[in-house]
Amino acid sequence: MQVGELYRFEGGYCPMKFYGKIAVYLGEDFIHRDDGITVENHTLLLQGETAPRCVDRMVLRWLTPLKKKV
Repeated sequence: MQVGELYRFEGGYCPMKFYGKIAVYLGEDFIHRDDGITVENHTLLLQGETAPRCVDRMVLRWLTPLKKKV
């Protein structure tokens, strides 16, 4: 996954509220808890939304890169 690249939600058991939407990948967003555990999350900006959304790494399996036109 590349920061700034466009991805589309597709495939498998992708939730219907996300299916077919375009997202810009904004990068990793780690949470460092007080008990020493680090949680790996990622930040996306979804089509039609004005604020970035923090998602679990399992959501990344539904993202398909959009092909660049040459």
